[in-house]
Amino acid sequence: MVNLVETEENCCKIVSEDIEDAIILEGSPELGLIGNILGWLLVEELKMKQIGFIESKYFPPMAVLYNGVAIHPFRIYSSDNIVLFLSDFIIPPTVAFDMANAIVDWAEKNKSQEIITFNSIVVRQKSGGIAGAANSEKALEKLTQMDIPIIPYGNLNGLSGTLLTRSMVKGIPASCLFAEVLNQYPDPRAAASIVDTLNKKLNINVQTEPLLKEAEAIESRLKELANTVQEGQESPAYM
Repeated sequence: MVNLVETEENCCKIVSEDIEDAIILEGSPELGLIGNILGWLLVEELKMKQIGFIESKYFPPMAVLYNGVAIHPFRIYSSDNIVLFLSDFIIPPTVAFDMANAIVDWAEKNKSQEIITFNSIVVRQKSGGIAGAANSEKALEKLTQMDIPIIPYGNLNGLSGTLLTRSMVKGIPASCLFAEVLNQYPDPRAAASIVDTLNKKLNINVQTEPLLKEAEAIESRLKELANTVQEGQESPAYM
């Protein structure tokens, strides 16, 4: 029987196996759903095993259906020396601080190497590149060594920003990788732009083809919808 350990921080509780000396990835839905899309790709491509979940009475009342089976909306996966915290709902601002503390406490207890979170940056025109930020000069240097442009100023809200500040207090290196998005809609192509960097940083071999095919399907449906609207036809109720 697997030994599940509880890490509790006020309104949030992590129930999981202990995985020591791992790199922690965090993916939750923000603009473009970058973290969530990328997280699901990693689960599939790396055949990650679920090792736990996060629960809170402040979470939305929901379950996620995966292949017909109900699973927790915020799960924890592991593969080799990688641990992924993956959420399928937008983290409420009132919960983000406690959740970040719970994840950082878990990382400290398990002597995690570093934390990498994913987010997005809104641009007027995409270049196909990514950008980064970190919680220390040393962590920032690792990004620059990989030729990742650094975001010099701005605000990083939500769980990503809080993870960077709370991990800084604990002395755990952390960084955020940003993909370029045009709006709030799901953007698999933007998520794919981060994959090459992750492959190099984590020494893995995740393919981008599934995301690019998904992006093409979404773009095709958007074009069909635009044509329908231009022709004055009634818009469909769903895409």
